[in-house]
Order: sequence, then structure tokens, then C-alpha cells
Amino acid sequence: MFLTSNQDLYDYLLRLARTLKDRGATELSEVATGASRQATSMSTEFLGKSRIALRRILSEGKAILNASEQADIEDALQQLTAAIYRLPQRRVR
Repeated sequence: MFLTSNQDLYDYLLRLARTLKDRGATELSEVATGASRQATSMSTEFLGKSRIALRRILSEGKAILNASEQADIEDALQQLTAAIYRLPQRRVR
């Protein structure tokens, strides 16, 4: 997965929230939704909140998410870390 904009991240968080909710992980769904609500704030705040949320979802959602979904979260986390620290982004896979 490659995120090219904050809009891509926002859309991804909403898709992930729906997936989690559909699988009965309401609390983790709310974590993703909460992060998506930060999209209107400063870009760095949105990226930071999204990173925190995705780390939690990855940590607590291993039994709920398949390997591909976990890999997507890991990709997103790498991209967010790169964006926050202004490192060159690498596409994984």
C-alpha cells in the first residue's frame, strides 16, 4: 500500500474502521475513526494521531486482521514515520 496524500490516509482509516467494525472489533474501529477525525487539524497532528492509532490496531488486532491487512498497516506506519521525520519514503514489497 502506498499513501500519496492525507486524503489517502483518511480514506484508508475509514476503510480499516469499517473492516474492524464488521468483524466485531468495535473499540479498535473507534480508534481508527478517531484518528480519521484529525484530518482537519494540522498535518503533523493528523499523521501523529494516525500513527498512534495504527500501532494500537496492529498490536491489539492481530487475531482480527489477516496477514495482508497487517502488512498494509505496517506499510502505512513506515510511510507515516518517514513523513513525520522527513525521511525519504520507501515503498515496501
